[in-house]
Amino acid sequence: MNYGEPCAADLDAVAGSLNGRRIERIAYYGLVSDSAEEWDFGTWHWPIMGVELVTDDGASYSAVWDSSLGNFSLHLSASPMWQHLLSPEEGGTCRRWLVQDHARWAALRAGPIVDSRLIWHPDLTDSGATAPAALRLTFAAGDAWIIAAMEQPGGWWLGADEVVVAFTSDMATRIGLPANGAD
Repeated sequence: MNYGEPCAADLDAVAGSLNGRRIERIAYYGLVSDSAEEWDFGTWHWPIMGVELVTDDGASYSAVWDSSLGNFSLHLSASPMWQHLLSPEEGGTCRRWLVQDHARWAALRAGPIVDSRLIWHPDLTDSGATAPAALRLTFAAGDAWIIAAMEQPGGWWLGADEVVVAFTSDMATRIGLPANGAD
């Protein structure tokens, strides 16, 4: 996937525009061809293709893996997912399922987003430039990280062509984000 040449300041502004908003609906997008229906691994979820957040005022935000800034990084846009990925009903190959009522998300959604920021990482590009590895969403009840990463034998590949969601700082660190999970 490649959605053009995003500017770092623009991507950071999109992340910041989530501050103070309440999440009304959360949809995960995976591949229709995935034989495994398993996506909930306790402290992390495996949507594979992307995550769509819809706020209580109807605004949509989409987080998908992308290759415009690095080999694979996280692309965040203030647009509905159908502009990036399509479900079979829409003529595409992605399956979609709602997760806002899952216990991990329901606890966080009880309040507005306190802080939303992209986590930039230097090792996602061949040139050494930084690219967004994750979106950290901080709520009064805790945090969630939407990360471009893939589990592989022996560990994690940060900056992969998959998307995972972590719900603990320990899990975010195991995936490869900085220990403080903020930068």
